[in-house]
Amino acid sequence: MNLVKRRLLKNTLTSALAVLTGACLAPAQSPGNVTASIPYIAFGGVTAPNNVNAWTTEFIFTNLGTGQATVTFRWYGDSGAPLSVPVTGSGRAVTHQFQIAPNGTLDFSLDNTQDPLTGGWAAVDIVGSVSGQAVYHSDVTGRPEYSAAAPLVRNGTQANLILLGGGVPVSTVPAPVSLALPFNNIDNITGVSFANVTSTAQTLTLNFLDDGGGLLMSQTIPLAAGAHTAFPASDPRVANEKGTITVSGDGSPYSAIAFVMGTGPNNGTIATLLPIVQ
Repeated sequence: MNLVKRRLLKNTLTSALAVLTGACLAPAQSPGNVTASIPYIAFGGVTAPNNVNAWTTEFIFTNLGTGQATVTFRWYGDSGAPLSVPVTGSGRAVTHQFQIAPNGTLDFSLDNTQDPLTGGWAAVDIVGSVSGQAVYHSDVTGRPEYSAAAPLVRNGTQANLILLGGGVPVSTVPAPVSLALPFNNIDNITGVSFANVTSTAQTLTLNFLDDGGGLLMSQTIPLAAGAHTAFPASDPRVANEKGTITVSGDGSPYSAIAFVMGTGPNNGTIATLLPIVQ
């Protein structure tokens, strides 16, 4: 955490992930049944009118059906407790529900002006033929806006996946399905985010492998019911390395996303990394 704070102005991705790193406390309310999820949301961080270091998450969902659709977002913090989120034009709440007309598009953003840098995840409940994506925006004073987006994967078309409004096809991951996230720390830093979309605690095991399949390091991530964590892969054992992070759990569903951000001359540029599901 201290390392991340020292990079606050230099590395906004790391800063955003740092906010989401914390103890997985017992949730005040578990998420219950989750059929779709956004494994990472970020908003806030405006510190002064002329000193902006802020993130927001934009959501773009289109109703491709012939009838009206309903999309409900349930927001959660790191502990799994409901998170009160400010949506521009719709106020602050722990849930937001929207109607989308046939062939209509829903486009809204989280307000980045009211809170310190804040993060978590969202459960998404959909009634209707809706597809979409989420876009992450990073704004720093004196620098062009950087953003990253990834496609939406609908449950049913790929039986082992659930909707990822954050853009990454992860979850559901029952055994023997395995998941791998690419990482690249050569002139970049990679960040990962995981959300437990169930009402039961689980533990994930991460193995960092180089391109040749050699094991660089391993770590375990305990997640309480509905809990979330995010962090940069900044351990010295994976510095200046690239390869794959294999993820395994106990067969319970979870949701994940990864980012890679340039360092040095390309500092601040970000992109989402799509996982490999088998």
